Amino acid sequence: MTNSLEIISGEGDVSDVIPVIERDGGVTLSGFLSLKLLERLNRELDPHVAAYQQRTTHIEAYDDFLGAQTIRLHGICAKAESFPDVMIDHRVLAIMDHFLLPHCSSYRLSAAELIEIHKGETAQSLHRDDASWHGATWSASPLVLNVMIALTDYTPENGATVIVPQSHRWDISRRPEPNECTAAVMKAGDATVFLGNLIHGGGSNTTDGPRRGLSVSYCLGWLRPVETSFLTVPLELVKTLPERAQALLGYDIYDGTPHGAGMIGMYEVGSPRELLR
Repeated sequence: MTNSLEIISGEGDVSDVIPVIERDGGVTLSGFLSLKLLERLNRELDPHVAAYQQRTTHIEAYDDFLGAQTIRLHGICAKAESFPDVMIDHRVLAIMDHFLLPHCSSYRLSAAELIEIHKGETAQSLHRDDASWHGATWSASPLVLNVMIALTDYTPENGATVIVPQSHRWDISRRPEPNECTAAVMKAGDATVFLGNLIHGGGSNTTDGPRRGLSVSYCLGWLRPVETSFLTVPLELVKTLPERAQALLGYDIYDGTPHGAGMIGMYEVGSPRELLR
C-alpha cells in the first residue's frame, strides 16, 4: 500500500486524476487555485472569520468531533463572492460526474465549509463522510466526494487532514494502524480530492498559527445534504448565480425516472427553479 497520496498538477487533464482516485481513494492537485483567486478568497473570508461566534449542535459527542479550537462556517456562497466559480470548476465537476452519476441522475452540493484549526486543537476521530447517511446503502458508495482546498499551507504540525490511502477498499469494520495513516500536506492553493468512503480526519494543531481550508463536498442528488443551503444563501443572491451553481444549491428538481424512481425536491408540484424567475 502507498503511505501517501499522489500529487498531480491541478492544471493537468482530469483523465489522469480519476485512475489515481480509483486506486488510492484520493489525490492531491498542486496549484489548484491561482494565486490571485487564493488571495481573493482569503480576503473575502477574513471578516467572517473575525466575526465568528462558537455554535453548538447540542450533541456533546458531535460538538467534540467538530472541535473546540476550530472555526467552521457554512454559507460560503454568501460570504465569498468568488466562491461560486470554485464550486462549479470544470475539473471538479468532471470528477463528480465520473464517481457520482453512476448512482444518481444528478448530484448537488452537500456542504461548503470553511474549517480553520487553531493552536491546541486535538486530532479529530477518523471517519468516513459517507457515514453521515446512516440509512443509505453502502452499495452506492461513494455517497459523497470531498474537495479540501488549502487556503493556508497544510503541515503535519498545524492540522493537515489525516488520510488513510486505499481505505475505501476496506471492509467497513476495519480500522487503520498508525503506519497506514498519512498527512495530506499541501501548499496554499493546492486541493485534495477524496471519496466519501475513504477514512480521514482533521489533524491536531501544535503551532501558533491557524490552518485554514475550504471543504467542498458533493453528494448524490437523492440524499439530504449536510448543509441547509436554502437557509445559508439568500434567495436574492441565488438569483444572480450561474444556473449550474443554482442547481447544485438545490434549486432544481431531482428526476429519478431514468432509474425507475420518482421526482423529489419539488416546489408546488413543480421545479424550485420557478422561485428564481
